[in-house]
Amino acid sequence: MNKQSNNVNVKNLCSRKLWELLKNAEWQSNTERFAIESELSDRRHYVKELEQLSGRETRH
Repeated sequence: MNKQSNNVNVKNLCSRKLWELLKNAEWQSNTERFAIESELSDRRHYVKELEQLSGRETRH
């Protein structure tokens, strides 16, 4: 991800790119992470993966 850009415009990225940012922890803040998760959820893309990622993180 471009380090110069602090905010990712989630509306302009494809779902695959958003998923890659999320799963590789390439987001800059919790706000950005939430925006990525919300956008993917709204698009109904990667729903199962989002649930698995959330479940895995709550166990740690």
